[in-house]
Amino acid sequence: MPKLIPDAKIKILSTARKQLFEKGYTGLILREVADQCAMAVGTIYNYFSSKDMLVAAIMAEDWLISLINMQKSCEKASTIEQGVKAIYYSIVEYAQIYEKIWTEYKGVPSGFGGRHLLLRSQLSELLSDLLERHGRKEDMELCPLLAETVLACAMQKDIDYSVLSKVVIRLFL
Repeated sequence: MPKLIPDAKIKILSTARKQLFEKGYTGLILREVADQCAMAVGTIYNYFSSKDMLVAAIMAEDWLISLINMQKSCEKASTIEQGVKAIYYSIVEYAQIYEKIWTEYKGVPSGFGGRHLLLRSQLSELLSDLLERHGRKEDMELCPLLAETVLACAMQKDIDYSVLSKVVIRLFL
């Protein structure tokens, strides 16, 4: 009978996160994670099919936290522009955290397009709620486009929020 390790998945994620941010993507070694967790490397594969899936799980946890923070900020926003600004800067912050890791990892994970659509859909939902709260239901069809624009702008270092702000203000004032 296999040995049960209490909170194994939590230990793996925590240890891998620490190693990922200390040593980068290429320095994340599953055998070392397993050793630090006092488990066999095969145990990691019981939870994550690959190193990429483990890193994706870490990024997904952080993205969920970012989404929750974006939602709270949008709920507090007194204008649509303030809500969009909160979303923009949350994406920038998230991207800064993972910039080094993305730079090291040259491959494009399979399903990238699907994940991009998921991110856009999540942002679109936040924007939809924001527009509805500010009485702009007639503009709901713009949410996917605005979500894509915010996402794209936040990921580009040469596009400052002030440029996006002008677009948002012209659209919604």
